[in-house]
Amino acid sequence: MGRYITTTGTAGSVVRVNTGSAYQAVVNDRILCTAGGQTITLPIYTSCVDGDTVQIVDAAGVSGSSNITVARNGANIQTLAQDLTINIANASVTLVYSSALGWIILK
Repeated sequence: MGRYITTTGTAGSVVRVNTGSAYQAVVNDRILCTAGGQTITLPIYTSCVDGDTVQIVDAAGVSGSSNITVARNGANIQTLAQDLTINIANASVTLVYSSALGWIILK
Protein backbone atom coordinates (compact mmCIF):
# COMPACT_ATOMS: atom_id res chain seq x y z
CA MET A 1 0.00 0.00 0.00
CA GLY A 2 1.30 3.42 -0.88
CA ARG A 3 1.68 6.53 1.16
CA TYR A 4 -1.36 8.70 0.62
CA ILE A 5 -3.02 12.00 1.49
CA THR A 6 -5.96 12.12 3.87
CA THR A 7 -7.98 15.04 5.12
CA THR A 8 -6.61 14.50 8.61
CA GLY A 9 -3.07 13.69 7.61
CA THR A 10 -3.12 10.40 9.50
CA ALA A 11 -1.21 8.57 6.77
CA GLY A 12 2.00 10.34 7.67
CA SER A 13 3.51 13.66 6.86
CA VAL A 14 1.06 15.43 4.56
CA VAL A 15 2.92 18.55 3.57
CA ARG A 16 0.89 21.56 2.52
CA VAL A 17 3.12 23.79 0.47
CA ASN A 18 2.24 27.29 -0.72
CA THR A 19 4.39 28.04 -3.73
CA GLY A 20 4.58 30.71 -6.37
CA SER A 21 7.67 29.32 -8.06
CA ALA A 22 9.17 26.03 -9.26
CA TYR A 23 8.90 23.23 -6.70
CA GLN A 24 10.25 19.68 -6.31
CA ALA A 25 7.38 17.60 -4.90
CA VAL A 26 7.77 14.75 -2.45
CA VAL A 27 5.30 11.97 -1.68
CA ASN A 28 2.22 13.19 0.25
CA ASP A 29 2.65 16.82 -0.82
CA ARG A 30 -0.48 18.90 -1.19
CA ILE A 31 0.83 21.83 -3.23
CA LEU A 32 -1.18 25.04 -3.23
CA CYS A 33 0.02 27.04 -6.22
CA THR A 34 -0.25 30.74 -5.50
CA ALA A 35 0.87 31.79 -8.99
CA GLY A 36 0.76 30.39 -12.50
CA GLY A 37 3.62 29.95 -14.91
CA GLN A 38 5.46 27.53 -12.66
CA THR A 39 6.69 23.95 -12.81
CA ILE A 40 5.98 21.32 -10.19
CA THR A 41 8.32 18.33 -10.56
CA LEU A 42 6.95 14.99 -9.37
CA PRO A 43 9.03 12.74 -7.09
CA ILE A 44 11.53 10.56 -8.94
CA TYR A 45 9.77 7.31 -9.75
CA THR A 46 12.54 5.13 -8.29
CA SER A 47 11.65 6.45 -4.82
CA CYS A 48 7.90 5.81 -5.19
CA VAL A 49 5.78 2.82 -4.22
CA ASP A 50 2.37 1.85 -5.59
CA GLY A 51 -0.29 4.20 -4.22
CA ASP A 52 1.97 7.17 -3.45
CA THR A 53 0.09 10.42 -3.94
CA VAL A 54 0.76 14.07 -4.85
CA GLN A 55 -1.94 16.73 -5.09
CA ILE A 56 -1.59 20.03 -6.96
CA VAL A 57 -4.15 22.82 -6.48
CA ASP A 58 -4.41 26.04 -8.47
CA ALA A 59 -5.15 28.05 -5.32
CA ALA A 60 -4.78 31.39 -7.10
CA GLY A 61 -7.13 30.44 -9.94
CA VAL A 62 -4.71 31.58 -12.62
CA SER A 63 -3.71 28.41 -14.45
CA GLY A 64 -6.24 29.13 -17.21
CA SER A 65 -4.16 32.08 -18.36
CA SER A 66 -0.77 31.15 -16.86
CA ASN A 67 -0.36 27.37 -17.02
CA ILE A 68 1.14 25.16 -14.32
CA THR A 69 3.42 22.43 -15.67
CA VAL A 70 3.72 19.11 -13.85
CA ALA A 71 7.09 17.59 -14.81
CA ARG A 72 6.97 13.79 -14.90
CA ASN A 73 10.54 13.20 -13.64
CA GLY A 74 11.02 9.96 -15.58
CA ALA A 75 7.67 8.22 -15.02
CA ASN A 76 4.73 8.42 -17.41
CA ILE A 77 1.61 10.46 -16.61
CA GLN A 78 -1.59 8.73 -17.74
CA THR A 79 0.66 6.23 -19.59
CA LEU A 80 2.16 9.04 -21.72
CA ALA A 81 5.82 10.03 -21.71
CA GLN A 82 5.06 13.74 -21.47
CA ASP A 83 4.56 16.41 -18.83
CA LEU A 84 1.09 17.44 -17.67
CA THR A 85 -0.17 20.97 -18.30
CA ILE A 86 -2.76 22.35 -15.89
CA ASN A 87 -4.60 25.01 -17.91
CA ILE A 88 -8.00 25.26 -16.23
CA ALA A 89 -8.41 27.94 -13.57
CA ASN A 90 -8.94 26.62 -10.02
CA ALA A 91 -8.12 23.05 -11.06
CA SER A 92 -7.11 20.47 -8.49
CA VAL A 93 -5.21 17.39 -9.67
CA THR A 94 -4.43 14.34 -7.55
CA LEU A 95 -1.87 11.91 -8.98
CA VAL A 96 -1.36 8.36 -7.72
CA TYR A 97 1.74 6.35 -8.58
CA SER A 98 1.59 2.85 -10.10
CA SER A 99 4.79 0.94 -10.81
CA ALA A 100 3.07 -0.60 -13.84
CA LEU A 101 1.56 2.59 -15.30
CA GLY A 102 3.37 5.60 -13.81
CA TRP A 103 1.37 8.54 -12.44
CA ILE A 104 -2.41 8.22 -12.79
CA ILE A 105 -4.78 11.18 -12.50
CA LEU A 106 -7.67 10.61 -10.10
CA LYS A 107 -11.02 11.96 -11.22
